[in-house]
Amino acid sequence: MNYFPERLKNARKMRGFSLQELSDSLQQSISKQDLNRLETGQKQPDSEILSKLCSTLNVTLDYFFRKKTVSLEHVEFRKLKKLTVNEKEKVKGQTIEYLERYLELENLLGIKHNLPFHPHEYKIRDEQDVVKAARKMREDVFQIGNDPIYNIYELLEEKNIKVMSTDVDKAFSGMSTIIDNEIGVIVFNSNKEVPKVRKRFTLLHELGHLYMNLSDFDEKTTERYCDAFAGAMMLPEEKLMEYFGGKRDVVYVKELKLIKMYFGISLVAIMHRAKSLNLISDHYLKYFYIKYNKFYKKDESEGYDGVEESNRFIQLLIRAVAQEIISTTKAAALNNQILGDFREQFLDADSK
Repeated sequence: MNYFPERLKNARKMRGFSLQELSDSLQQSISKQDLNRLETGQKQPDSEILSKLCSTLNVTLDYFFRKKTVSLEHVEFRKLKKLTVNEKEKVKGQTIEYLERYLELENLLGIKHNLPFHPHEYKIRDEQDVVKAARKMREDVFQIGNDPIYNIYELLEEKNIKVMSTDVDKAFSGMSTIIDNEIGVIVFNSNKEVPKVRKRFTLLHELGHLYMNLSDFDEKTTERYCDAFAGAMMLPEEKLMEYFGGKRDVVYVKELKLIKMYFGISLVAIMHRAKSLNLISDHYLKYFYIKYNKFYKKDESEGYDGVEESNRFIQLLIRAVAQEIISTTKAAALNNQILGDFREQFLDADSK
């Protein structure tokens, strides 16, 4: 029971509950005062209490007795002021819980967690350095040249960067952090109201936070440079120059939509990229913004149908079961499922 109080508190925060809200969800079968005693270790849970908490908080019994191994002390939240305290705690709690399971699985399989680069290794002096950093990331780390990135989520995970999605208020875009100076973590908002192209942009923006050393700049400049990094990652200079053919006085929205469909980048991000390459003027960008906000912003969720998901955790889980490194019971616990559901969803019907 040593870990139970802290685990209970984290599980409550993952659901975004206050003590009173959790008590209400339990139909007050456990009072707010008793929940507080459980979280402070003054009261020990019995089997009935544990069963109710597991059901209401949507965690397995194993969760409450797993040692805490992850700490998120230095987390970079974007748009922090627009999140409520409960929402911030929810995101942090979910991230900690997911990483604990992920890292435990990798440890069991003997997989190292190291990033494919040293955290904050690319020193930035100006925006030109940001573009160079994006090029180096594409060519040396991801080795994709100027090709479109069709599944950023999967690519990041393949490069040992932990990615987690969370469904919270659409004001939140994402966050990133480094754990133990070697484990890179990116969290993004999977809220269905957030356009897929924005989610993709956020993943690469947060990658910029992990890769670039922006210690010489204030928060506003840091965010702008990470946006520039994301834009350069999504749409390489050579490709945009090829599409535009040189400086333009006119850009058609229909041609922007063709670029969006292929590269998975928003109309606004394309135009910002064009401005950074001096393909359009400041005046024309302002004119485009007016037109965009009036006619096209509401349709930004349309026009790109690419997949953004990764099955790496599940694949590792099944591998661990197949190699008899863990039992199916342990695998189900690591995936926050009951044993029957895990077997039905991921194992063959005739498997042991």
